[in-house]
Amino acid sequence: MLENLSVALNSGKYKPTMHEFRMFFKRETRITLVEDSSIPFYGFSFVPFVEILNETKDDRRLVDVLGVVTGKGNLIEFKKEGKPCNYVVIELKNIEGGLKLRCTLWEDYAFMFLKHLEDHPSESYVVVFQFAKMKNFKGSVGVSNTTYNSKLFINANIPEIEDFQMRLKSSDSQQGIQFSQLSDHASLTLEEEFLERGVYKSIADLKEVTQNSVFVTIGTVKDIESEYNWCYRACKKCSLGLKLDGSMFYCKKCVTHYSTFVTRYSIQLRVVDETDSASVILFDKEASNFLKIPAYELRTSYIAKGGDKNRHPEEIDSFKDKKFLFKVQVKIQDMESIVPYVISISRLCFEDNIITSFEKKYQIEEVALIQDNSELLSQFTESSDLLKDNLSVSCDNGVDTPSPLLPTRKTASNMDSSVIKVLDVDLAEYCGNASFDTPSKCKGEMHSEQTIVRVAVHGDEQSAKKLRKVIKEEKN
Repeated sequence: MLENLSVALNSGKYKPTMHEFRMFFKRETRITLVEDSSIPFYGFSFVPFVEILNETKDDRRLVDVLGVVTGKGNLIEFKKEGKPCNYVVIELKNIEGGLKLRCTLWEDYAFMFLKHLEDHPSESYVVVFQFAKMKNFKGSVGVSNTTYNSKLFINANIPEIEDFQMRLKSSDSQQGIQFSQLSDHASLTLEEEFLERGVYKSIADLKEVTQNSVFVTIGTVKDIESEYNWCYRACKKCSLGLKLDGSMFYCKKCVTHYSTFVTRYSIQLRVVDETDSASVILFDKEASNFLKIPAYELRTSYIAKGGDKNRHPEEIDSFKDKKFLFKVQVKIQDMESIVPYVISISRLCFEDNIITSFEKKYQIEEVALIQDNSELLSQFTESSDLLKDNLSVSCDNGVDTPSPLLPTRKTASNMDSSVIKVLDVDLAEYCGNASFDTPSKCKGEMHSEQTIVRVAVHGDEQSAKKLRKVIKEEKN
């Protein structure tokens, strides 16, 4: 029991709880021991691995995690500002989803862990990491200890660890646990990125996301959206887009004018899977890795050949009709707009063996419907320049994606290609949203001349008649 406490706003650098207020001790504070079994002794509040892995930036809240150790790195020693620093990286795995989470133990926590492994050899080590902070490093989110507040429990005799050990023994994952040596290199392998750590969502599910998130997905590139530039003028310091200002190039982030720039890739791809299609942005590093040519070299060669500035080099067409694994970041911009999100690619995998393993893990099968309607998909892509006046490329804030022209929440498994209806819609007066259940008018200024776009409606004859009726009412 606590008495004579002070209360203040919970505004510290890190928050053990997300409560609005925090309590702190004073000189007059009194503490009385009370034995009450209904009050948890440690008060753990475990956060699922999937929630941590989906974070896109550092989070100020402190989290509790529980898992079995499946890997350990070497003790790393270095100096920072003349002071010696030490850390070790371990890998935790949960039972339910088989997800893995990297934990960085600094200073005393690193020595504590290594000493426990030396003094208490065991077949497995179950760890509770309490009051850990989330850190995003090179696109991968993990946890690490704070300087003083974090707590580390290793095979401790507490109910949470004992229950985990019992579930571990009775689960199939017990056979798959291997205590491996982790690489000291910070980046993850493709297998780790896509088969072990990534959280999978189909394209249709990606388009339902309502907050900034990171996922992995699989799809086939059906088209290069040429109405967007395939490269941009980048700042040589921060890589953000530069704006022409007279004879100089201005970087908003660096607040500096430059006389030169660096050419970087920014390729807009139309990607499809068995559930939907989406426009995604591929940036310089992964594009260069696949194309095997830097953006500036390709641009120089393209200009020398007299290439059309409104088109793209034929080398970029090598993405078309090829299946990839994508690690994507979904960034929400405006939930009220037709397309509230931007989907950008942070890592690309085109190795057939990893793609096959991914498909087996998530039981993904090739669906003929997407291939059968590739011509229809191309019609959608070609019609996107109708929206050019309403969309723009901004190197400072990312690239706005075009409106999704395929219906969402409709999977290929429940669509019959024999009942696909194609209707003529006056786009100057009406524009359907991502779902045709509740059509809405297009936002933004439209073309003054009458424009016709072909819209595919997946469903039966009654659904097609319903849409015709709604369009007619909208026009009247």
